[in-house]
Amino acid sequence: MITQSSIQPALGSTPDSSVDGLPSNVATPPSACDLCERLLQLFNESSTIRCFDLGPLDSAILTDCPIHKRLLESYISRCIQNDPDPAHWVDDVTFTTQGNVVEVERSHMGRTFSWELLLAKKDADADHIGKGVILDPDWVNLDLIKQWKNQCLSFHGDKCDNPLRVWRTKPAWLVDVKQRCIVPGLKADSFVALSYRWGDAIGVSMNDESLVKLQEPNALDDPAFAAFMNPMVRHAIHLTSFLDEQYVWVDRLCIIHGHEDTAEQLSLMGSIYASATITIIAADGVAEDGISGLRDVPHSKPRDLKQTRVPFGNELILGRNTSQFSMDSGTPYYERGWTYQEHMLARRKILFNQKEVHWECQCSQFHEELLPDAVLDIYIEPRLQEIMAGFPILDSFGLIISHYNDRNLRYDEDALPGIRGLLAILSRSFTGGFLYGIPEMFFDRALGWEPSFGDTNLRRRVPSKRPKHEQLLSDSLPSWSWIGWQGIVEIGSEASETDHRQWGLEETIPITEWYTGNSADTPKASQRRIKSSWYENRELWKNPETALPAGWSRHTFDSEESMGSREQYLWPDGCNDYVYRHNGYSGSILRPGDTWYFPFPVAEINESTQPCMPEQTPYLFCKTRAVEVRAYRTSYGNMLSLHDGLGDQVGELHLHNEDHLQRFPTAEADRTGTLIKLISISLSYSHSKTRDKETGKWGKPHFRESHYRVLWVEWEGNVAYRLASGLVNETQWESLQPQEVDVVLG
Repeated sequence: MITQSSIQPALGSTPDSSVDGLPSNVATPPSACDLCERLLQLFNESSTIRCFDLGPLDSAILTDCPIHKRLLESYISRCIQNDPDPAHWVDDVTFTTQGNVVEVERSHMGRTFSWELLLAKKDADADHIGKGVILDPDWVNLDLIKQWKNQCLSFHGDKCDNPLRVWRTKPAWLVDVKQRCIVPGLKADSFVALSYRWGDAIGVSMNDESLVKLQEPNALDDPAFAAFMNPMVRHAIHLTSFLDEQYVWVDRLCIIHGHEDTAEQLSLMGSIYASATITIIAADGVAEDGISGLRDVPHSKPRDLKQTRVPFGNELILGRNTSQFSMDSGTPYYERGWTYQEHMLARRKILFNQKEVHWECQCSQFHEELLPDAVLDIYIEPRLQEIMAGFPILDSFGLIISHYNDRNLRYDEDALPGIRGLLAILSRSFTGGFLYGIPEMFFDRALGWEPSFGDTNLRRRVPSKRPKHEQLLSDSLPSWSWIGWQGIVEIGSEASETDHRQWGLEETIPITEWYTGNSADTPKASQRRIKSSWYENRELWKNPETALPAGWSRHTFDSEESMGSREQYLWPDGCNDYVYRHNGYSGSILRPGDTWYFPFPVAEINESTQPCMPEQTPYLFCKTRAVEVRAYRTSYGNMLSLHDGLGDQVGELHLHNEDHLQRFPTAEADRTGTLIKLISISLSYSHSKTRDKETGKWGKPHFRESHYRVLWVEWEGNVAYRLASGLVNETQWESLQPQEVDVVLG
């Protein structure tokens, strides 16, 4: 076991100068300091020491103890990569234990610089508490992958077998790794899927002629088909065989372009990844690179892993290359649009990420650098599970969309195809599905989406010039949908789930009827009515005399001790005294509880529940009201202040980008402002708390306000195009004398 003496270097010994690239001529003290001993205790999961503050970094680095000084120097070298200014090193440094991982962290000006550390296991000492593994810098330990797979299949059961309750999908075609050819997917009860980046080289596509020849046994070894067999495909085939699986789905070989089932297979991509027994996530490199670190596998190069190793007396501390929240970031793979739904929907993942291999399922995360029995905090994305439990949580959907919409696509018009499979799966909880990514059951609110932050710049997507027959779906990118704009967006929320930490809550009131059609000239009789079903029965759901829908129970508020003071609590209109629970929802690590303001029907989703995706028609029609206001830029981000003819402020507008901002003056520079036209799309009732300037906490008094949610539009012919969304005070809107208009949004 570790003792104080165990961190004493032998007198006269010299740490390996190649380790961490730090100087080796550090004098070693006769004994360790108290801080070193406390730090080592953090690696012991049974220790009572869980956290301690080292004080300002610029002072801590002046220590006389060379043992923890070297660790701090390593931390500084890591910080310099993100913030090279030593003037910022005045912030306190904190060491916190997370099971067998210790996190060293400091924050400056809202930015956090953290680093996760492991204590290397001494193989010769069975009682040693270290859980870190010194890795081979060149080759992956593939035996771990098979061990992780077997552990999940043997012990996790239904939790990992089909967590999203997706209908079982068998791809049209699969690669048979034993026969080395393409076979019909109906033959396979189990298959592996590959998720990767193509890179700049698009390569050849499968067609009917290639398909016929590739169905012959050993066809994949024929040099005539080398163009289909890039290193990534070859390595996926090798790994599939190593995992004792016979079939693997690879888009390059299993989607036949121009074939009668091409469109169907593309729409099923989400369920294909959700149905795969395992998905190989090749987050490092592109198709022509393949997967590095596969020993004795052709075209697989040594991975050249740099593992930070810091001598700590007679111990060795390892710096992690990944962290709790970095399993979905860190390489260009996580910047590509097409890989998003593949990663999100995979139920079991083998991740080749930042030159290490990892495992993630619904129950566990395993890492090559950690012993299998290591205890650590894990984070597994909960939002899909919330929605797939039947709960149409609008802000959870919004976060899923936002992470996707900031990614890059080779062709802008692929914005909808790139997430269509995920939307199809989510549609089973969102009644009516999605129209160009807008949930129809919340259409009146979600149409008012906006950039996530005041300084967020959205880019208008533009269809490419590639031939129509090569496009996956219509190239429409409507201005009214977030699909038409690249960047992080906020869809909005509706007051349903309780959260006493919220500073405010909002409910939407429909004010018009929305219709959709294929063209701007679609006659009224051919337009389809969009049904915002959430709002139809909401008042009935709030009534405590209404019979509870299946699965719900009613509770008096006073019995909910975990909700905090009633004096600080916000209630939507019509709700009070009661909260509700559902037996199918266990809450989330992102949320404080599992109670709701009112009950509502919850979808019962299982493998037989089919998606509901309406025809994707790009034009909207409504009869609403319009006003003209004067707009001025403000001092914050891409925000406009809206004013009436007398100069009184009536609302604000959130522009899509700073290019639009250039069209507006400040009030000081031009008192007349810029005249713009707004249309109303819904009414918003909001409740908010007051923030105490001294404590920073939210409390009473509470405010109730009502605003019209509006769009700034500009007309081209008879079609209006969206440029921004915002709010106008209800009373002041009416004073602007709005005029009724028929609107076609394109």
